[in-house]
Parts: sequence; C-alpha cells; structure tokens
Amino acid sequence: MLRPIKINKSFNLAVDALTCLWGGLIAPNICGTELKAKLATFSHLISFKSSFAEDAHLSKENYCNICESPERLKEVGNHACCMVAVFAFESLKNDQNYDKIKNETTVKYLRHLRNGAAHGNSFNFIDSHSKKIIDPGLIEWRGKIIDKSLQNKIVFPDFFAQGDFAYLFEDISKLLV
Repeated sequence: MLRPIKINKSFNLAVDALTCLWGGLIAPNICGTELKAKLATFSHLISFKSSFAEDAHLSKENYCNICESPERLKEVGNHACCMVAVFAFESLKNDQNYDKIKNETTVKYLRHLRNGAAHGNSFNFIDSHSKKIIDPGLIEWRGKIIDKSLQNKIVFPDFFAQGDFAYLFEDISKLLV
C-alpha cells in the first residue's frame, strides 16, 4: 500500500534530493531512445558556473553509461543515500527542537546512519583517539538493530534500504510536533 509520508520541514530538502537523483537515474530507463535523441544536440549534460576560468561540464555520455549499468546505478544510488543521511541529520540538528529530541532512539539511529555514511558507507564505531571500538549499545528502530556487530558492515542498501528513509524521517518528525 502506498501513502504519502508526513515529515517535518527539516527533511524536505533531503527527500527532494533523493527524489531528484533517483528520478534522474531512472529517466533514461523510462524514456530510453527518446531522451537520448533530445540530448543529442547538446555537447554536455549540465554546466556549472565556476569561480575559475571555465565552467565545469558534466558529460551526457557518462550519465547515460551510469543509467545503463545496473552496477553503477546501484553504486551511485548508494552514494546518494550517504549524502541524504548526512544532509538529513545536519538539517535536523538545525531544528529549534533538536536539543529536546537528540537522545531519542530514532534520532540516535539516524546519527549512526549518518556516521556510517560519512565513513565510506560502512558502520564505524572506532574512537579516533583510542582506536578502540566504542559500544553504541542496542539502537532499535522498527525491528532493525544497530549494535557493535555492524562494525565495518555496509550501511546502504545492505542494512538500510533507500525506501526506509521515508519512515525514519516520518517517525522523527512525530517527535518534533
């Protein structure tokens, strides 16, 4: 069953980024030759203004190659999840009610996802000074448990599926009301 999620404004841009990225990756599979034909007249896919001498250009060939390769598509999607986890947590920290909920289980859960995302998409519970594993305890959300046994395990999508973000953001948003 599909239903719209209800999330706090802190997560709007994170969900928008995930939507745009996945939509952009899936578009060639939906539109196929029609999209390639529309892009044929352009020398590149996107240009970004640069503070250096020339603008930066993204290759349409690279884009199409990513979209046509299930392995690369999955890899890019996993990196997108890492970016969303980091961005969502940092956005949440800017919410005026963050201090009231920062010790809630769902918020700790997101924090551990964010840390895993920032450590190359793998859980990392090692203290940077002592180099020993810091036991995070058991952080459970909807039957999914984060604990020290996940050290060095892949976060996205092996542990946390892309679609799980909607539910996690919604559950945290309920705490912000």
